[in-house]
Amino acid sequence: MSNSLLGIEIGNNNIKIVHTVKSGKILTLLNYGIIPTPENSVRDGAITNMDAVQDTLHELMKKKRFQEKNTAIMVQGTSIITRDVEMPLLNEKELQKTFEFKKEEFFPIDVTEYHTDYKILKEINSLEGKKYSAMVVAVPNILINQSIELLDRLNLPVKAIDILSNSISKMFVEKTASPKDESAQAVMILDIGGQTTTVTILSQGVVLFSRAIFYGFSEINYAIANQFGTSDFNEIESFKKKYAAIYEDEEQYEDDLYGGYISKTIKPAIDNNLMQEINRFLEFLYSRESKFKIKTIYLIGGGGYLKNLDRYITKVFNIPTFKGNDFSSVRFKGLKNFEDDFLYLVNALGLTNR
Repeated sequence: MSNSLLGIEIGNNNIKIVHTVKSGKILTLLNYGIIPTPENSVRDGAITNMDAVQDTLHELMKKKRFQEKNTAIMVQGTSIITRDVEMPLLNEKELQKTFEFKKEEFFPIDVTEYHTDYKILKEINSLEGKKYSAMVVAVPNILINQSIELLDRLNLPVKAIDILSNSISKMFVEKTASPKDESAQAVMILDIGGQTTTVTILSQGVVLFSRAIFYGFSEINYAIANQFGTSDFNEIESFKKKYAAIYEDEEQYEDDLYGGYISKTIKPAIDNNLMQEINRFLEFLYSRESKFKIKTIYLIGGGGYLKNLDRYITKVFNIPTFKGNDFSSVRFKGLKNFEDDFLYLVNALGLTNR
């Protein structure tokens, strides 16, 4: 595979494209583009209007003058199933046979309707001796077929199809390493989109847990549109980055009229959906992996721009929380607004970090 690659993420709210070149551990971003996903054309990762998505993607590629053709594309959504399993210490050929034989045990589905695969994470000591810890994944055939059809329509050769958690893990490897004399540490990445939020927990670069919640921050866009009478995507995104906020109580936003309005509108849903689900995932992780402790939470995706969200999550869970926009391994030059758009691009960058 060439070191030059396009990474495409078809989000429920936005379509993102990056063009990168990788040299060693350094990923250089040469070009990127973001455009609103056509209304009612993507839902929970599935394309419901192929023509509209194709036309929009073609428009973006033409406008931004992308020249590279080789492409990696992401599939995502709550219909994708991931499991952590143990597999015997076998060579690659024998592992593949074992996986094919046992995959119906791994997934509570009709596996003929899914594309299944596995990834060896590490070697472990189990009650039955040494084994591999593996992540197995099942992606609905329709998501794979849609991705291939879309790239075929655009004459873009498919070099890789990946899931969100695997792409994220490639961007956060350095942030999950712990000194040998410390207890195992883990980080949580919250990818907050318009319709869904994906929770991924990593330790030593290995995915411990990844689940999608059918809850995103589209309601912020609706609140802004209703209050200020605009449906223009760029105006909404600009306003959201500048003013949208969340606060613990009304006293905190006495001097922030716009942020206070947004906070009052969205806080109940954030508490009842996002915060409760994060807490449930933490309880699940600690019950299964008691030796691990979440050291840091990172926010990516459009929801990561919500003012004060990092401080709010820090206080709720007593875990330091930051925007996930600090990557020393990514280089860029002369790209206007890149630093402002970085949280949108993390997944697409991870796609090309191969």
